[in-house]
Amino acid sequence: MKKTLSLLLAASMLASMVAGCGGSPAASSSEAPASSAAPAASEASSEAPESQAAPTGEKKELTLWHYHDGDLSTLAKEYCDEYSAQSDVANVTSVQLPFGDFKKQLSVGSAAGSLPNMVFIDNCDCVAYSAMGMFKDITEQMKDNEDIHDYYEQILNTCYYEGKMYAVPANSNNMQIYYNKDMFDAAGITKIPETWDELKADAKTLTKDGVYGFGMCAVGNEEGTFQYLPFQYTAGGDSYQLDSESGIKAMTLLADMVQDGSMPKDVVMWSQSDVQTQFKAGRLAMMFMGCWAIGGLEKGQEDGSVAFEWDNFAIPKDATYGSVYGGENLAIVKGDGEEESVDFLKWFMEYDRNKKWNIDSGHFIPREKTLSDPDFTDRPHWKVVIDLIPYTNARPADPKWPEISLGYQQALQEALTLQSTPDQACKNGQAVIDAARA
Repeated sequence: MKKTLSLLLAASMLASMVAGCGGSPAASSSEAPASSAAPAASEASSEAPESQAAPTGEKKELTLWHYHDGDLSTLAKEYCDEYSAQSDVANVTSVQLPFGDFKKQLSVGSAAGSLPNMVFIDNCDCVAYSAMGMFKDITEQMKDNEDIHDYYEQILNTCYYEGKMYAVPANSNNMQIYYNKDMFDAAGITKIPETWDELKADAKTLTKDGVYGFGMCAVGNEEGTFQYLPFQYTAGGDSYQLDSESGIKAMTLLADMVQDGSMPKDVVMWSQSDVQTQFKAGRLAMMFMGCWAIGGLEKGQEDGSVAFEWDNFAIPKDATYGSVYGGENLAIVKGDGEEESVDFLKWFMEYDRNKKWNIDSGHFIPREKTLSDPDFTDRPHWKVVIDLIPYTNARPADPKWPEISLGYQQALQEALTLQSTPDQACKNGQAVIDAARA
């Protein structure tokens, strides 16, 4: 049945999504650092990995595609192996692809009839693929799962299209500012910034001797949009009005830091993984990053690769506090192995197991229970993360989001390379957004 997914799907997704990912460094998801190398089956980005869904023996052989790298890729394999060892139904093999190629590979795989059985997919992209008929409707299978239906509505909405459920929220994250405490101390900065003006002033003070005061990812794909939106939300904006007062204010904040030299123009080429590398190497005094970074920083302090003290804080309050949901949804691809894939999905989403997955991977479960769960709240550096959950917004569950996001990406590239004023860059980006929604 996978071969019956129309070539139109491939064409339309390639047109809208390759533009958002191509030409930039191998990027990570809006949740985890990206891979710089694909598995052997996907070394050529124009060819999709072959599906391994053909059964062997009595157990079904299933594949699960994801774009996690490093420890998280290893973790995905461990969970798949754990399921396979206890299951009489199926064996599940995890296959890692680069984030920058992931959506293209889905489109190519659709045309070639070589799709996987399941995918971990960025929550903002889930509705677009659901609308195009790629994912299985799991409404009936998940109707009795009370844990999932206790999740916050914003994140659940990313799993639904036209009233039907096509995925489950596997893990969630949000964004904070991480800072080098040693640099703050050396600069005589005794408190974290509480306003945007203080943030800019501190970034300028910290910029010296080859160190930039602030860094973020503004690359021309969904990562860039993901990193920009929390500033717009904090200024009181929504996801569609880039040229609003809040959007222009947020873009101006970032452009001002480039203009005064406290943030490098190179951020328009940096993936989230690149930003973390710069911060760990002591070349950034502050970085904007998601909670998945906490584990890597802690590990770096243990092995000596992070040779400084650090902590995190929320974007200083403007109109409100704000952040954005990142994370992956788990979806089943229509076709062979649907029943067995449902078995894996239910196993993976059992509350205690999914909670462990979130903790192990540096994520959280987006529900009110998490706010007072000591397994989350008592972890070092996690108080800011958990306190931000009520102020965290999901990107819209809009099938046109991949095209809408291009407007943000264009505006960031124009404003942060100083090619356009923030006001003009936002207007130009808004024109792309309006055209996508027309």
